[in-house]
Amino acid sequence: MDNLMTIGAFALETSLTVAALRHYDDVDVLKPAAVDPATGYRRYRADQVRQAKLICALRAVDLPVDEIRDVLEADDDRFLHQALERHRRRLDDRAAAVARMTADLEEYLEKGLPMPALKGCRPVQVKLQAADPAFYERVFGVKYDESISSFQFGTYGTESFFLVTTSGEGTGYLVDDLEVVHRRAVEAGAREIEPPTLYPGMPRRSVVADPSGNRVFLYQG
Repeated sequence: MDNLMTIGAFALETSLTVAALRHYDDVDVLKPAAVDPATGYRRYRADQVRQAKLICALRAVDLPVDEIRDVLEADDDRFLHQALERHRRRLDDRAAAVARMTADLEEYLEKGLPMPALKGCRPVQVKLQAADPAFYERVFGVKYDESISSFQFGTYGTESFFLVTTSGEGTGYLVDDLEVVHRRAVEAGAREIEPPTLYPGMPRRSVVADPSGNRVFLYQG
């Protein structure tokens, strides 16, 4: 026990905060070597410093905690390399999404925010079951956005906006009054799958199945 490091000393040695070390203990990423049953004080072995510094480095590039846990459990260089490759692709997608938003912002600053008045409805999405993103990237030169499982054409809020989504099946329409169009669809024989609902980061939407069973996604314009 005398050879173990206090949590404060371990934090100084590893550049992790005491709060972070407590969190990594709670989520089973880095457990202390011993915990005093009377005081709850955590103590660590010197050979745990390497693991702690690896955690620090991986969190610095925003690798998710769950994946860091897998890396530590595998303790394998090849597994680590594969995890970093996957994360690099994820960061590339994130950077591309930020670049698109920056380009949109520059356009808004130069030309003003486009807010065209929508009348009626307009198709804005097609869903392709089990589509291969790599095919569309090669053919059309567009970047796949994993956060929405879609290729985005144009800027949201403009006439050029359109999504090709690689999960599920059906078509999506931007409508001027979601409740009215949703009710009209049900009255015309559609089966309600999802009532008008607001999701974080998305316009309000509903989902119906037309009389032939095709899914129709309705989005508030």
